[in-house]
Amino acid sequence: MRYMLEDSQPRLAARVVEQCRAVQSWCEALGGLVQQVEGNFAAAESLFSTALAGMPEDERCRWSDITPLLDGDLADRYRQLDCDGRAAFETRWWWLAQPLYSLARNDRRTEHFARQTMVRIEQGRRTTFGLYWANDLRDVLLRYGWPTWWTREPPVSPLAQSEPNITGHDPSPAFQFTPRARAFDDPGHTTPEDWSPEPLQARERYAPRYAKAFQYLDHQLAVFRRGDSCVVIAAYDLSHDTALGDQPARAALIVTRSERDVVVRDHETRLNHPDVLMATAPCDHQLLSLEVVSPTRRTVARARYGASLDERARISDLLLLEGSDSLPSDLAAAVPHALTTTRVRADRPLGLFWEVHGLSSAGEEVTTSLTVTRRGTGWLRRAVEAVGLAAPRRDVSLDWTEVLVPRAETLTVAGRALALDLAGLSPGPYRIEVTVTARGRASVTARRNIDLVQP
Repeated sequence: MRYMLEDSQPRLAARVVEQCRAVQSWCEALGGLVQQVEGNFAAAESLFSTALAGMPEDERCRWSDITPLLDGDLADRYRQLDCDGRAAFETRWWWLAQPLYSLARNDRRTEHFARQTMVRIEQGRRTTFGLYWANDLRDVLLRYGWPTWWTREPPVSPLAQSEPNITGHDPSPAFQFTPRARAFDDPGHTTPEDWSPEPLQARERYAPRYAKAFQYLDHQLAVFRRGDSCVVIAAYDLSHDTALGDQPARAALIVTRSERDVVVRDHETRLNHPDVLMATAPCDHQLLSLEVVSPTRRTVARARYGASLDERARISDLLLLEGSDSLPSDLAAAVPHALTTTRVRADRPLGLFWEVHGLSSAGEEVTTSLTVTRRGTGWLRRAVEAVGLAAPRRDVSLDWTEVLVPRAETLTVAGRALALDLAGLSPGPYRIEVTVTARGRASVTARRNIDLVQP
């Protein structure tokens, strides 16, 4: 069976597995290995789950062991746990390690069990490299997988009798999807950098069949309250991407706070126009994942990070819009005009939309302050501002008072939109702040970072 897999004949390998007469759990594991290699992740998960369920507890713990994949504080914490404690740790670990939440199954987890199966096959045998199997080779296989092709070079010296040099080549390109300590402990406060599939030093790697490239997905994301739930809006545009433009793809927005609580909104699309996805989820600290998969190009564009969805927030996020003469009065009208990036062109008006909560249904007078401030002020300027010798710099500053009247269907929520002219600002990073003050209540502020660019 192994040689058939190495010869890229998984279907013939599956026929061999059908004739397996060993212990049932081992036969199921062999079947899971074949299905994983063929890319049938749902079948692989089912077979590995059956295999694990049929094992004695101590054997199941050994198969589930992720010690070789851990380092630092996470490794220390894991070693101190008993089998049951490790199971809970592993469940959380694999939830966070899933490369694509838009896939129904966790192929990084099934890959681990496929590697465990290959470890069992290799035990007690001489390897292709002429070495006898040992724990160090086991750890390497569990971290990086097994070679799928080899090269051979003649001995270094023709005068001395020796074996030819054999080099094994692992599947590539390969990526790291498993979480580091920060992401494991508090995924709801992570940044995109915490989820980079190509860290400088990879503890482990996995080469999914469906992706020869993982790239960051530029986008805009904003959150709006609806009762005790939150609506997450994500806009992106890959129509000008050299690898993905005009390709058929599956796009998905996922909001998750545990392995049992996952909201997925996806659709099939062609990447020749801007696209917007919306998902409604409980207001809480959530992990967000925006995923676009092109099967034809075997390329994935992904943005993953944490977000705080606050059910008590009295002001929404700022949604960046295409500037126009006609401004939207509600969220439904604003969404089709959402920018697909936070990189804003200086030569075009910038639209903004936000919502204010907790207003009187009859309308309420509020004072609004809007500022646009350059980020990354030098240390000397910050020091002067800190001691009160200079006022904080405001590149754009607007203040006004008006009566906001909620729409009938939203009861106490009013939407507001305006257009900004940023043509007088030099390119660079800026922060937009909108502060709303209603009589007798504390002020509330929404912030949005942008990068102003020349056309």
